[in-house]
Amino acid sequence: MKSPRFGDLATFNRLPYVPDLKGNDVSVALLGVPFDGGTTYRPGARFAPRAVRDASVLCRNYNPNLDVSVYESLNVVDAGDITVNPINLQITFKNIEERIREVHEAGARAICVGGDHSILLPDLRAVHRRFGKVVLVQFDAHTDTADSAWGEKYHHGTPVRRAIEEGLLNGSEIFQIGIRGPLTSPDQEEYVREQKINILDMDAFCDPKKRDQFFNRIRNAAAKKPIYISFDVDGVDPAFAPGTGTPVVGGMTSLEALQCVRKLKGLDVAGANLVEISPAYDHAELTSLLGAALVFEFLSLMALSKKPKAK
Repeated sequence: MKSPRFGDLATFNRLPYVPDLKGNDVSVALLGVPFDGGTTYRPGARFAPRAVRDASVLCRNYNPNLDVSVYESLNVVDAGDITVNPINLQITFKNIEERIREVHEAGARAICVGGDHSILLPDLRAVHRRFGKVVLVQFDAHTDTADSAWGEKYHHGTPVRRAIEEGLLNGSEIFQIGIRGPLTSPDQEEYVREQKINILDMDAFCDPKKRDQFFNRIRNAAAKKPIYISFDVDGVDPAFAPGTGTPVVGGMTSLEALQCVRKLKGLDVAGANLVEISPAYDHAELTSLLGAALVFEFLSLMALSKKPKAK
């Protein structure tokens, strides 16, 4: 805090840069994942970790909404970026899983800043290895339960389906918030119904009673299991978050997004990611600033929750 916020090299929330966690008593490691090789429309999310780091210099310590001093409760570091292969998705997935495993072996939890939403799958593989099955709380315009595209089994529209297939998640323990927009056909909703995935679409979101009931269901599901938070920024309306690859109108405001994350207070958070920020399409850093604020909210939740036990 000795230098001005526009000085020095940017790290997440101006935290210490500590790539080697061995021998350090770290609570949470923030990791950049500069990869958008799973994108099917507009690319650019590979540049998000740098943009969010720059925007995050305005973050501070105390969260008045949740009444917690984050860095007095947690020892948090910026552990740098995960090494990715921009033209090989499987190698990148392997690197992500191994790096998060290193974080877990050091006794810490990971928050990943992507990158496109395909990174959710290796995130969940690593989390499952450490904590077992978790409750997924996903903020998104899309369900990400698509199947192959152009013959490719893995892309940013498939991670939820693939995670269910791999036994990482139960469909009934997936809670998706902000779903909206047109579909190619009615068949796209069939898999969601079959797997009993819980959906709070934007019409229901705008009904306070239905929204409260939905979050109560999350709390009930998370009574005996930790949660994993995955926030695709296209869950927010493009008026508030224009910098994303697959924008869908009619979404949450930035305030509503922050308020919804805060509703998860008291739940055990095994990890989190923030994905699909594409800085080239951003305006006045609106999306990157929101991304930085969301990461701070994730940290605040972790500061208020007990650390989930390894399985």
